[in-house]
Amino acid sequence: MPANAQNIFQRLDLDKLRLEGIGVATGPVSPSTIISVPSYGIQADYGEIAPHLRVGFSGSFWSSRFDDKTVDRFITQLEQSLSNPEDSIKFDRVEISTISIEADLRYMPTGAHAAVQPYVGGGIGLHIVNAESRLIRNTFIESALDNIGAGISAIAGVAILPAHRVSVGVEARYTVLGTIRFGTVRAGAMFHFSRPTKPKVTTP
Repeated sequence: MPANAQNIFQRLDLDKLRLEGIGVATGPVSPSTIISVPSYGIQADYGEIAPHLRVGFSGSFWSSRFDDKTVDRFITQLEQSLSNPEDSIKFDRVEISTISIEADLRYMPTGAHAAVQPYVGGGIGLHIVNAESRLIRNTFIESALDNIGAGISAIAGVAILPAHRVSVGVEARYTVLGTIRFGTVRAGAMFHFSRPTKPKVTTP
């Protein structure tokens, strides 16, 4: 293995990864052309793999529907292709839900002991999308919306440590998943199983 690659793997100490904290988070998600709704999630902190670089995992769920204007536009386009201009298509809402499992890499400029810890980073995830409606049932539109695929996210947030074992924070996340793109703002709390304390300073 080239020396540069060896240095990278030495700096990313994967053996140090272990579950250090677990928490919950909730907040609004705003997908494009879809009604904004609350999302609910769980988070897990797996510690540092290099100075200032932390690994985390999260799972989240939200359920909403396409806005009426988008559905009306779709129906209008379908009606224009009908052979009989007097025929019409009955309106029906299109429900959509997403389950996401994501892995994040976060850069924290402050140390592990700081009371306020801002961070930025990115993540990759597996997203399960399901769409339901009589309007698209058993059509290629439903097949296109029902999807299990990979997505990428950009994240930024801040964590505050009011206690040794508990942290609270706010995080903004923007996810790109094929034709669906959505931003999420979550507030949550995490319980830390172990957290190093500052060494005591002794005077001679």
